[in-house]
Parts: sequence; C-alpha cells; structure tokens
Amino acid sequence: MTNIRIRVVAAWALSILLFFTYMTVAPAKLLGDPGWLQRFQEWGYSARFAGGIGMVELIAAVLLLFPSLATYGAGILTVILAGAIYTHLSTGLHSPAFAVQLIFMTAALAVLRLSEARWSQPPGD
Repeated sequence: MTNIRIRVVAAWALSILLFFTYMTVAPAKLLGDPGWLQRFQEWGYSARFAGGIGMVELIAAVLLLFPSLATYGAGILTVILAGAIYTHLSTGLHSPAFAVQLIFMTAALAVLRLSEARWSQPPGD
C-alpha cells in the first residue's frame, strides 16, 4: 500500500470514527438530555447554549463524511473542543481527557484532509 493510500484510509477511518462519536453525544445535547443540561449548568452555560453546541456538532460531524468539506467540519469541531477543554480546566468540573483525545484526532483529520487535497491536484498547479 502506498503512503498516499495509507493516508486516505487513515483519513476515512478518523472521519467515520469521529462521525459516530459525535452522533452519540450531539443529539443528546440538542434534544436537552437532563445529564447534559445539568453539566452545562454546572459549567455556567444555559440549556439553549447546550442545544446550540449540539446543533453545530451535528452539522460539523456530517461535514466529516465529505472529503472536500471534512477540513471545515474538523476545524469547527476543533474550536468547540478547545472551548470544552477550557471549560473543564477553568471550572475544575469533570475531566477534560475525552475532549483532549478528540481534539488531537480532529486536528489530525484536518491535516490529513488538507494534505489529501494537495495530492489530488494535477502536477503544475
């Protein structure tokens, strides 16, 4: 398998893994799951903010499945995750470990998809 194929397979694997990860957490935030609403209130945020985060996460997760849009989705999710890590660290409530893992995977996907766009351009462009 060539180096480019390995990167393409890795990008797709990360895209699918992250998509399913967000499909398990984002709808709960969007639909007002009591556990998520309680966490957001503990962190000092409103229920409306939780729903907004859930909506943005859902949209960004869907973008991960389209190679030409995956970098945008990963970028959006990276910003959300940076906010989540900041919230966890500044409040001292709940561990930021899961968000830290996700931000590394999401940033890696963004890099892979950006690199992939460069590979697919014809020579000389």
